[in-house]
Amino acid sequence: MDDMGQQWSGFEIATEARDTAVVVTAAGEVDMVTAARLREALDAAQRTPGIPTVLDLSRVDFFDSSGLEVLVDVHHRARLRVVASAAVRRPLGVTGLDRVLDVYDDLAAALAG
Repeated sequence: MDDMGQQWSGFEIATEARDTAVVVTAAGEVDMVTAARLREALDAAQRTPGIPTVLDLSRVDFFDSSGLEVLVDVHHRARLRVVASAAVRRPLGVTGLDRVLDVYDDLAAALAG
C-alpha cells in the first residue's frame, strides 16, 4: 500500500505502509461529511493482516461525533493506535474513549506501541 493522499474541502487523508505499521494520517476537519473517507482509509489499512494500524490525527483541528463513531467501530474490529491532537483529545476525554483506545502524543510513540 503506497502513500495515497487525497484531499476534500477542509480535509486531507493519506495512507502509508511502514515496516511496523500501516499509518493513516488525517488533517483538517473530521465531521459527518469526511468521516466516511476516514472509515474507508482505515478499512483499507486493516486489510494487511498482522500489521497494526496507526491513525495519526495530530493535524486534525475539528473532530465531532461522526469521527468518534468511526473510532469505536474500528476499535471493535481491530486494535487501533491513535495519535491525537488537542481537538481530538477533548471529545475522547469527554466520552471516556481515551481510557478505551490506545491514545498517543506523537507518531513515534504510537509506532513503538
